[in-house]
Amino acid sequence: MSNQDTINRWSHSRLGTYESCPKKAFFRYIEHVPEEQHPAAERGIKIHNLAEQYIKGELSEMPRELYLFYEGFEQLREAYEEGDVSVEEQWAFNLSWEKADWDGEDTWGRYVIDAFVKQGDNARVIDFKTGRFKDKNEGYKNQCSLYACCVFNRFPEIQNIETELWYLDHHKITRYRFSREDLSDIQENFHNRALTMTTDTEFKTAPSEFACRWCSFTNICKDNFYARS
Repeated sequence: MSNQDTINRWSHSRLGTYESCPKKAFFRYIEHVPEEQHPAAERGIKIHNLAEQYIKGELSEMPRELYLFYEGFEQLREAYEEGDVSVEEQWAFNLSWEKADWDGEDTWGRYVIDAFVKQGDNARVIDFKTGRFKDKNEGYKNQCSLYACCVFNRFPEIQNIETELWYLDHHKITRYRFSREDLSDIQENFHNRALTMTTDTEFKTAPSEFACRWCSFTNICKDNFYARS
């Protein structure tokens, strides 16, 4: 058993895991039970790394995996050279949603934005997606709203944010737009949900046939769907 009894830092992915099943979050983030990485996840990480390297000018030629967004990546590369783009920045905030160090003692939330473009009082947040195209996916929309919330808090001068999901395997983009007037409702929603996760000490199981079938921890979870049925 780990000496840690709570998940004291959160991100969108951690929150999603917790809300799907608190016990799964316990195994993953507190017990750190090893998991076999899915090939699709490995490919996604590889392509994200290639995109970062190309935008930063570390690769002389654009990788084939980025070709469907050739013009977009060329523009990001040029903007990065001019200092107008941040790539894979590790940003964090405390319980008051104020800027914090990534490993700071008061750090509560963390997020990484694939590409961030600041243009006066407007901003673009770009997230690279691999795999299936999921148009108007609620989970992705939720992720974009968190990005917007974090950026509004980090940059008080920004009034409008456009988030873009680039589906690199399909040459499709899904956009969501947010204004500063949206901040209060978005922040309250995430704050309450994240506070529930970061103060939980019980981590009850939320079993279902589908979730437990694909869960990495079914074989060690005594309360899984199949054990109960």
